[in-house]
Amino acid sequence: MLKYYILEGKNPVAIESFKDWNLWMASASFRDTTVMLNELKDCLISTKFVGINLNPHPSGKPMIFETLVIGGPLDGKRNWYPTWNEAIQGHLKICSQVVKMTKS
Repeated sequence: MLKYYILEGKNPVAIESFKDWNLWMASASFRDTTVMLNELKDCLISTKFVGINLNPHPSGKPMIFETLVIGGPLDGKRNWYPTWNEAIQGHLKICSQVVKMTKS
């Protein structure tokens, strides 16, 4: 069964109901769900709480935060994380990679 998550502060909480998840996501602000957002050179790097487990391995940790790179040398790169703090660290790592790749 697919689990859904909402945030209480920065802490994910599992819920069973798609309806409750959908209502929470619809009422959550950009600030509630955005971990980090950076525009570097010719790309946008966004890390957000998605609230649905994106981990293809059911026995692994739920991956409910996603970093997406739009544009630049890593266009389309996506990474997933289980916690807000790990999402911050992953976001910063990708930002660092983009800066290194775009240095002239």
